Amino acid sequence: MSWKRAVVWSIKYDNNNRYGIEIIDFYKDDYILTAGNKHYPIPAVAKTNRFFKTNLSQITFARKNIFVRDEYSCQYCGKKFEHAKLTYDHVIPRSQGGQTNWTNIVTACVSCNSRKGNRTPKEAGMPLLKIPAKPEKRLRYLPIYDYLATIKEVPQEWKLYLPEF
Repeated sequence: MSWKRAVVWSIKYDNNNRYGIEIIDFYKDDYILTAGNKHYPIPAVAKTNRFFKTNLSQITFARKNIFVRDEYSCQYCGKKFEHAKLTYDHVIPRSQGGQTNWTNIVTACVSCNSRKGNRTPKEAGMPLLKIPAKPEKRLRYLPIYDYLATIKEVPQEWKLYLPEF
């Protein structure tokens, strides 16, 4: 959960043992500065008193999830890119009746997307590496997964609570 949600829940459920949340540790060098010039520590590690099931019944159709499904790889040239250097492409262009959905959208690099233009892969001579499909339910489609996958250095405050890597 985000530090913001941890703060809100710790206040909201302060006297409720069933739904409560306990903030275990705070970031040592970071704080919130309020208008009254007060410093409040930012939660780094929190523990809930009960398990909150994440709803994975539907994977949201979103740019990030398209990139996750396609493993941040252009589906035309196969090269991997960072999120900011990717686009998505309509396999069958909208001008030819293509829809914006899981089975007609693929990850593409800017170069391949420009080269393909307003044509189908066959018309452009650019075969797809993988046929697009709606992904199955997986934890990697949760919003936090994308963030965790980019962490280069684990914050010191988390290390006590994580297994050795």
